[in-house]
Amino acid sequence: MSDALKALLEKHGKRLRMLIEVHCSRDQGLDADDIEQEVRIKLWKALESDKNLVAAASYIQKVVITTVVDAVRRAQVRHAESIEDKDEAGFDPSVSSPLRPEAQAGRGQWSELLMRCIGELPERRRLPVQLALQGFTADEVARLTGSSVTAAQQLCYRGIEELKARLRELGADAIED
Repeated sequence: MSDALKALLEKHGKRLRMLIEVHCSRDQGLDADDIEQEVRIKLWKALESDKNLVAAASYIQKVVITTVVDAVRRAQVRHAESIEDKDEAGFDPSVSSPLRPEAQAGRGQWSELLMRCIGELPERRRLPVQLALQGFTADEVARLTGSSVTAAQQLCYRGIEELKARLRELGADAIED
């Protein structure tokens, strides 16, 4: 481990772990330790290319969020692939779930459609929209993306409007404004 990474983790290690715990809920199927390891690797690579991280705390928060979002996407893809790979012999109808199968399927399809449409947004709007959908304020989005509050508001607003329009095009008519 490099000295720069050690110093960064000594100073911001508790905040890093807290951010990971906040953004990794158990229902997402994510392991906080795996996310932390991935974040540490990204920080290490960033420090190799740029020895001075100007706003380290903000950068760490951004790396945690993008790592969690990426991990959720990967988990959804793995889940979709595992459903396709299963044969009916392994299906156990006696196992009950809190949601009816129709509701679970609808929720999964909605999540996949939403993630696909977010991925189609212009890169400049993608992260602000993801953050806004997670409940971050315009001030927080601005801080995380390195833009002004006004720019963050506009990126979120335009990105969400574009996202809603795209979802409506694809048949998701029950979108609330």
